[in-house]
This record gives sequence, structure tokens and C-alpha cells, in this order.
Amino acid sequence: MNVKKKAAFRLGMMVLIGLAVLTGLEYYVSFLPTSATPALFVIALVKAWAIIKYFMHIASLWAEERGH
Repeated sequence: MNVKKKAAFRLGMMVLIGLAVLTGLEYYVSFLPTSATPALFVIALVKAWAIIKYFMHIASLWAEERGH
């Protein structure tokens, strides 16, 4: 595997682990006795941002095409 693919794989795994940690945090926060809705909403937004940025490649839609 070349260096670029290794770096992409490493980044993908780090994002995956981060999403798993945030999911665990959501689970823990949901059992807090106080109203946890705002905290859960913020965690959900962070997870959505990570998925959009790293897995859906939305930024590439606005990037200029190369080679033209």
C-alpha cells in the first residue's frame, strides 16, 4: 500500500474510533439525572460534521476541478 493510501486509511480509522468514543459518551450522558438534551444535541452535531467531512467528501463538491 502506498503512503497516500496508508495515510487515508489511518485517518479513516481515527475518525471511526472518534465516532465510537462519541457514541459511548452519548450513552453515558443519556443516563445523567439532569436534562442532557443540549449535550446530546451538540455531540450529535459533532458526529454529523465528522461523517460529512471525512466520509462523504462534501468539500470536494466546491473544490475546483483539476486538469481543466
